[in-house]
Amino acid sequence: MSAWDYQGRTAISSAQYEEKLASMPKMSAEKKAAHLQAILADKDNAMRRIGQGMIGPIQIRLRYEGMTRNILIEDTLQRGPIMPYDVLDDLGFAYSLASNAGEVKIQQFEGKQVTPNLFRIATFPRVPKEDLYRLRVNIVEYAQDESRQAIQKQEDAHLIILLENAIINLGSLRGTTAGVSNVPGLGPTGGVATGIAAGPAGAPNEQTVLIGSNNSLQPADFYDAVAMVNINQLEASRVLIHPVDIRDLYTWDINVTGFRFKDEVFAGGKITTFGEFQLQKSILVPQGETFLAADPEFVGVFPVYYSLDVEENHQVAQFYKGWVLDELIAMLVLNPRGLARIVKYGSVPVFGYGLSTGTPTVQTLFPAYGSGLN
Repeated sequence: MSAWDYQGRTAISSAQYEEKLASMPKMSAEKKAAHLQAILADKDNAMRRIGQGMIGPIQIRLRYEGMTRNILIEDTLQRGPIMPYDVLDDLGFAYSLASNAGEVKIQQFEGKQVTPNLFRIATFPRVPKEDLYRLRVNIVEYAQDESRQAIQKQEDAHLIILLENAIINLGSLRGTTAGVSNVPGLGPTGGVATGIAAGPAGAPNEQTVLIGSNNSLQPADFYDAVAMVNINQLEASRVLIHPVDIRDLYTWDINVTGFRFKDEVFAGGKITTFGEFQLQKSILVPQGETFLAADPEFVGVFPVYYSLDVEENHQVAQFYKGWVLDELIAMLVLNPRGLARIVKYGSVPVFGYGLSTGTPTVQTLFPAYGSGLN
C-alpha cells in the first residue's frame, strides 16, 4: 500500500452532514443554561479567567489633558539654525497741533527680535520583563501613555511659571501710574488703567485682580480681569482654572446665572463656558489663581524643535523593558498685555513676591525692552 493511500481523503457533501446531524439529540435551552452555569461555577476554569481579563484593570484617575497648546501657538522649527521671532512692539500715538505750532513730533517705530532658548523634557519608563507574561493587560501601552501625560504636565508647569513671570514683570516695568504715559509702547492703548481695570493697591499696573483668600470667585472678578486686557485692545476669552476653584461657579446664585444655567448644572452638565469665557481646568494651575488669556496669536509661541520621540532603552541584564520619551521645546510670551489673572490673596505668590527658587527656566519678552528674561 502506498503512502498516498494512507493520506487519501474522501469528499463528503453537505447533504450527508445534514443527515448525520439530524439524528443527533439536541440540547434544550434549560440544559444549555445549566451547562453554562456549571462552567462559570468553576473558579479555576479558563473561561472565567478570560471573562475577568475582558473587564480590564481598575483605573486610578482620569486622563490628563494638556493646556499649553491652547494658550501658545505651536511652531515646528526646521532643521538648521534657530531663527529669532520678530516683534513689532511700539504702539502708535497722536497729538493735537495748534494752528501756529511750528514743531512736528515724530514717533520712530523699531522692531525687536527674540531667540527662543530650547530645553528638553524627558522621561524614562521601564517595566519588568515578567510583567509582560504575567499580566493580561498591555502594560507597555499603559507605561508609554502615562509617560506622555507626565510630559504634558511638565509642559504645563513651565507654562504656568511663564504666565506668572509675564504678568508680574509687565506690571513692574510699567512703574508707577504717573510714569506709564512716559514709556512709548508700554502703557495700555486705552489709556491709564483706572477703576476696575487698575491692579491691586500694591501693584496698580499689574493685570491682577486680588480678592480675599476666603472669598469665592464671582462673575464680577472675571469682568474686572478681562477689562484689564480690553484696554490693551485685546479680548481675553480663555480661562485656566484649578478644579477646586471652578467649583465656586457651581455655587453662584440663580439671580446671577439664570434658570437655564442652574438647570443644566443640576441635570449633570459641566461648566465649560460662561458668557464670553471658555474654561479649561487643570491640576497644574495653582489653587487660588485663575488665568485669563487672549487667543494664542496675541500671546506667544511654543517652538518645537522635535516633538515627542519614543526610543527603546531596554536593560537586558536587569530584565527590564524600557524606553526614552523626550522632546525639545521652548516657550515664549511675546505679548504679556494679553494676559490677566485673578488671585485669592494668601493662597499663591502674588505681585512683588516673585516665584520660589528651583523653578524651571522660562523665557518672556516684555514691551519696549526687546530682550529675553530667563
